[in-house]
Amino acid sequence: HILRTQAYVQLLARLLRGQPRFASVLNDRYISFTRILRKNYDWRGWAGKAVGQTCWDAASRTHAACGGTEAYVMPQSHGVKLWLTAQSPDTLMAEFNCEWRVGAADAVVTAPCDEAVVLDIPYPSGATVSVNAEGETPISTDVAVKDLLIVGLGDSFASGEGNPDVPVTFSETARHRNFYPKRARNDASGSAQWMDELCHRSLYGHQLRAALQISVENPQTSVTFLGYACSGATVEDGILGPQEHMDYVSKDGRPQVVSGSAKDNQMRWLLRELCKVKPEQKKGFWICPDEQYRRSVDLLLLSIGGNDIGFANLVAWATLRDNTTSALAKFFGATVSPKQFATNMKNDLPAAYARLAKAIELAVPLGGGEGGFDASRVVLSAYPDILEDERGQVCAAGEEGVDEDLYPANQSLDFWSSWLVVNSNKLRAAHAQLEALHRRMGELAEDHGWQFAGRAYEDRPFRGHGFCASNSTSDKDPALQLIMPCVGKAERPTATCSQSWSGKQRDWRPWNPQTHNFPYAMRQRWVRSFNDAYLAINQKVLTRDGHVDEQASGVVFSETTGAMHPSAEGHAAMADAILLDVRSKVSSILGLE
Repeated sequence: HILRTQAYVQLLARLLRGQPRFASVLNDRYISFTRILRKNYDWRGWAGKAVGQTCWDAASRTHAACGGTEAYVMPQSHGVKLWLTAQSPDTLMAEFNCEWRVGAADAVVTAPCDEAVVLDIPYPSGATVSVNAEGETPISTDVAVKDLLIVGLGDSFASGEGNPDVPVTFSETARHRNFYPKRARNDASGSAQWMDELCHRSLYGHQLRAALQISVENPQTSVTFLGYACSGATVEDGILGPQEHMDYVSKDGRPQVVSGSAKDNQMRWLLRELCKVKPEQKKGFWICPDEQYRRSVDLLLLSIGGNDIGFANLVAWATLRDNTTSALAKFFGATVSPKQFATNMKNDLPAAYARLAKAIELAVPLGGGEGGFDASRVVLSAYPDILEDERGQVCAAGEEGVDEDLYPANQSLDFWSSWLVVNSNKLRAAHAQLEALHRRMGELAEDHGWQFAGRAYEDRPFRGHGFCASNSTSDKDPALQLIMPCVGKAERPTATCSQSWSGKQRDWRPWNPQTHNFPYAMRQRWVRSFNDAYLAINQKVLTRDGHVDEQASGVVFSETTGAMHPSAEGHAAMADAILLDVRSKVSSILGLE
């Protein structure tokens, strides 16, 4: 799942203004195939260089930052690289200049005959390109670009939750509770940055990654990507209707969740850009009046269903201590037992998918042409198995209250050990439901004619890479540590620090969060643990004037936002898995079969 850096420069041209240069795709701290540390390693990750450079306009929440929505969705032209190849190896092409023309235009591009040129080719009509050595008769060929329009809808597993474009920065001296790291700037300016703030959508999401890879594999094809996935979304609350977002605003010291307006949903966001006229609602569904679309959609990537039946609540059931306060349980939306989860899967998921299938058929021109609506171009992606350790076994733990920190699963959430603990029996019961959910999603996708991209679960790419996965051969590497860095001493290396009552500065252990926090370094675990979420996002509840409300933040435990989601490395693996299922469909669409 490691893509060449050059490929990103080419691919991001449809998403970014300009061509940012990336030091390393996944920001491995080591030179490939060695244990030699890079000298110019950027701890922020490659997407940090693209902040403010995407065609997504954060203010209007549209792809309007590169000349407007129309120019992005329906490009007027594409840059195409063309060159001449000599029929005879002894032809001295370098001694001559060649003149290139596009169509009947008077403009001429002159370059040495042995060099490639980049010409703007009108879309979708294409053009005849002619070339000749100065003073010679031209030769010509027809050039037309195929442009795939790929749409991404869904939940936090698609948005890139847990992986902000720019992670939070920590102070070397300021400490929370006198011994845990504190943000360098404890106000709005110090927060992690996202391409879309409310949806926690970033360039690391697997849907975007899959679209990039499709373009890499098809160099004579352009890809236009419209991504709207939003963390916390369900079918009804997020895709078809408004949702409560992951952010809170403090009012009178109390946290209030940020909710979307009636028009704040993914289907309307899509139609607002895809439809030439203003979208309308008809019998509860968003439509494009008289089907006045700018163009048809080639693929619709979909990740949805987990929030609809309470997956996060199931994880809460498996990890919350039995004595946890009702306030914490309320924060998680109440826990859901495996039995209730199975009931929700049976009773709620079919109806949700049926309503979504109808909404997509009414609103999205999939395939278009004489064939009409093609449901097989909806690609529903599976959820990966995130509950395993480095051996591919369900995360283990001992008896509650007995040397808990000796187990990697508990080390990964030790900052919250007063209310969270891994319970092996509960975790195994929750794990069993993942297989049932996978089966159910596949059956429902087949019922609606969708393609089910199931390899993210079936092929077990996350085997050995779950939230508690560790690597004993690199236990000193800061990127592979599971415990939270803290100031102070502890009874043993894996234990949480003891309170520093004097307030004096001590040494950080196991590493200094200001100089050795590597949220995008390659590591054994491909899932953000609770500690990882604190160290990458560290979300706070802000007052309306941008100040941090520590009391409100503590009430909703906002620092844990993003936990139990794939890391950027995990999203790359998910994208690879999806492509194994959709490559043949892409080839068919492009007429390559």
